[in-house]
Amino acid sequence: DALKAFQELLRLKGNAKGPLRGIRFAIQDVFDVHGRVTGLGSPAWAATHAPATRDAPAVASLRAAGADCIGVTRMDELGCSITGCDAVDGAPINPVAHDKIPGGSSSGAAVSVAGAPKEVDMALAVDSSGGVRVSAAHCGLYAIRTTHGTVALYGASSATGSLAAAGWMSRDPDVIAATATALIPLPKDQLSVSRVMVLEDAIDLCDDIASCGVATACMLLKDAFKNGGISRLNLGKHLLMSCPSLREMQNKDCATGLDVLRNCLRLIEGEEVWSEIGGWYSAEKPETGAKAKEYLLGASKIATDSLRVIKQAREEVRAAVDLLLDGVTVFLLPTTPSAPPTMNAGAEATATWERKVLQLTCLSSLTGTPQLTIPLTYEQAEGPYGLSVVAGRKQDYMCIEFARMFAAQLREAFPDVVQAELTRLKYEENGGKDDSDAVPSMCEELKAQGNEEFKAGNFNEAIVKYTEALTALGPPPNMRPDPHRAWKSVVLSNRAMTNLKLGVYNDAEDDCTAALKLNEKNVKAYLRRGAARSVSGNYLEAIDDFERALLIEPKNADAKSEIVRMKGIIGGADQIPDFDM
Repeated sequence: DALKAFQELLRLKGNAKGPLRGIRFAIQDVFDVHGRVTGLGSPAWAATHAPATRDAPAVASLRAAGADCIGVTRMDELGCSITGCDAVDGAPINPVAHDKIPGGSSSGAAVSVAGAPKEVDMALAVDSSGGVRVSAAHCGLYAIRTTHGTVALYGASSATGSLAAAGWMSRDPDVIAATATALIPLPKDQLSVSRVMVLEDAIDLCDDIASCGVATACMLLKDAFKNGGISRLNLGKHLLMSCPSLREMQNKDCATGLDVLRNCLRLIEGEEVWSEIGGWYSAEKPETGAKAKEYLLGASKIATDSLRVIKQAREEVRAAVDLLLDGVTVFLLPTTPSAPPTMNAGAEATATWERKVLQLTCLSSLTGTPQLTIPLTYEQAEGPYGLSVVAGRKQDYMCIEFARMFAAQLREAFPDVVQAELTRLKYEENGGKDDSDAVPSMCEELKAQGNEEFKAGNFNEAIVKYTEALTALGPPPNMRPDPHRAWKSVVLSNRAMTNLKLGVYNDAEDDCTAALKLNEKNVKAYLRRGAARSVSGNYLEAIDDFERALLIEPKNADAKSEIVRMKGIIGGADQIPDFDM
């Protein structure tokens, strides 16, 4: 076990005639196996507890369905970490990014699947604050955290709290689905997704590549979910407005809705962990690693009666989320804010990463909703990413079917979307200059003169200069792609803004359309065409332009505000929005 994934190897055969025959699975060291001491990744815990007298129901169900249990995987000690770096005797090695953390607390489970494709098809684990989702995303796997209470956790040591839910991970979404049939009852009526809500405040926590996962999904799904089928929501703000008890928890250290939820998760989890293992810890006074010791010391100081408002806030949040996830709606958000951090990242960087991660995982943990993560990879990135879909409680199969329908297309398109976004960002950093072939200096000078005339308010003169710049460049070269497409698109977009200032809205719209033919990722062209259309009274087309801008730049504040403005002024036109040149 060169990757340090396993605590112990087993050979527990499943029912030879079951539907899962041929599937080999590993289990996190929280699930009971008859005759074995369940250790929670802690030698001290294992030394003070007796062997299990039977298999945990989840393990028994999988074996009855035909799957073979081949081993118990390592985990962060006592489940007190989310990095995957706090297992006793060293962290499991991330097989797809050796110098990066594997994510935890189910680090060994994820590593066993990602690193042993011929031996392990699936791993069963427990997720309280992200243990399944984070480790799967950082090791490039599919995974599901199930609805709280759907899969029995009897025989899963220290996993009986209100946050814990069973989950499993695999390289194959079909294995995720097959495992579900053995552990989750099939619904009487199969629900299907007809509406997607993109969580804007979750995206705001993430780097550019993670945000591209959501952008990829929006672009691919726009034809499948028409007529408002894709919308955007600042979930934290919505919950603060609709949940009075949650507002009571807001303070200068936890200002955003998602950060307030993260703090609620931290306190509830600490109190529940201490109630489950605090008595043992106080009586035995075991030697533990620094992370577990620090975590349990903090947990011991949380008074149960101090959580009254927090637990009331959780109930209000559950009710509010239930209204949003109405049986046909799912949330989309990045699973983690970035690629996995390096193993030797400093304490401050790790704490920042952990705070962001918990803001992304706290929703499903607190509300008990199912969440499925889809692996996304970009060759030049520092590690894997994940895109998550969250459905309403007991709608686990909706998440699974969403992944089976769209995951392959998402994964195929993701690298191209990332490359386009990074190219765009580099282009902007270079001052709008094309890297492939230099634009003649005369053309650049004419463009610069047009910008100066625009800034001076000489809009007619600016039009002349932009037109001269385009004319001086001449036609594109034959027999190869035009190396100046992006540059021309920028100049046309600038001329469009100038036409807006002159009130020549048709010409502005035509320039933007021409700019988008040259570069369909030109966000400013979408914004300016939307402005031209809105002033002309074409509000629906304007909204479409602003939404297309958001598909490319999910954090674009101008597009967000204009969508709100358009929906609020149907029937009248406001002043032209002055998008920056």
